[in-house]
Amino acid sequence: MSGRRKKSSHLPARVYEKHGSWWFVDRDHKWHKLCRNAEGIARLYECLAAFTRAADASARAVNTMPALIDDWMQKELAKLAPRTQQNYVKMLTFIRTEFDSQWHIEDVRPVDVARFLDKHFYDKPNTSNKHKALLSLLFAHAIRKGLRDLNPAREVRGAREKKRDRYITDEELAAIRAAVMARADYKTSSARSVLCLVDLAYQTAQRIGDLLALNWQDVSDEGISFHPSKTVNSSGVRLLVEMTADLRLTIDTARGGKVMGIGPVICTHKGGRFTYIGAYSGWRRACQRARKVYEEDCCSRGVVPDPMFLIGLHFHDLRAKALTDQKRLYGADAAQALAGHTTAQMTAHYTKAREVERVRPVPMKQAS
Repeated sequence: MSGRRKKSSHLPARVYEKHGSWWFVDRDHKWHKLCRNAEGIARLYECLAAFTRAADASARAVNTMPALIDDWMQKELAKLAPRTQQNYVKMLTFIRTEFDSQWHIEDVRPVDVARFLDKHFYDKPNTSNKHKALLSLLFAHAIRKGLRDLNPAREVRGAREKKRDRYITDEELAAIRAAVMARADYKTSSARSVLCLVDLAYQTAQRIGDLLALNWQDVSDEGISFHPSKTVNSSGVRLLVEMTADLRLTIDTARGGKVMGIGPVICTHKGGRFTYIGAYSGWRRACQRARKVYEEDCCSRGVVPDPMFLIGLHFHDLRAKALTDQKRLYGADAAQALAGHTTAQMTAHYTKAREVERVRPVPMKQAS
């Protein structure tokens, strides 16, 4: 159990899970209890950092990259959202394999950061930029501690990402909704909540995390209140999406028309809160079922299926569709207000690539 891992793990080296706790196994194969699993990943790194300092004070005095990672996790990780914590733990575990204890903090140069990104993510620009941003946070922490003067990650140009321009058509959205409602157990399963999630994402243009966090206390006859988590530390905007007949129908569908007093609006059949993975899996399966129905229909009619219909859809594309449609119907200001953006440029980031400008052709000059 304490040998080399057979499978990849998000846990640090020599840390294992056993009997509901996390343990550190030293080179003599002696187990040292760090903390209980229920205390969270941030507490694990806090205990691991404390144990490492106590076990080898001289080694910890050396300003190495693993020491910086441990210190940042201990002091900064708990401030982030749970899903962000999970993503960062995986990314930092990978970063640690490259910048191990032989790397001193002050010795890392911009070219070393660039070499790391090009080596592992040369064909994955989005992943490359995420690791670059996380490295920048680490070195900013080192600067604050006085461990170095410059941030090498900021000197490296980010990878160029292709701007996403996928627009979910009305036909595609209708097909996805039909695929959810076609389930045999639709009335008794959590598929009702999946449909409600899809409808709310389009009607309110809110992010999936804010929709999954929505509680019945946030719903009133006046509308639905949102405090977007992504902007809580920036603009701090609060939104009230006014109640309409369509929105009321969606809310009633969430729990069979019974508006609950407490708990999550988007919930499982047993009443628990949907996880991000569970919700996104429901969306992905609905897209796959809709595509299968579409292909079968095309086959029965002897028509060649559109290779792009219902293909490559992300749940976040619903927000882009909502803002694009809102702008087309009510103007740019209405779209910006619904999105909760502080600038029109941010709203344009969602809508510009998905808009189709309608123009009139030049009339032919008829011969007299």
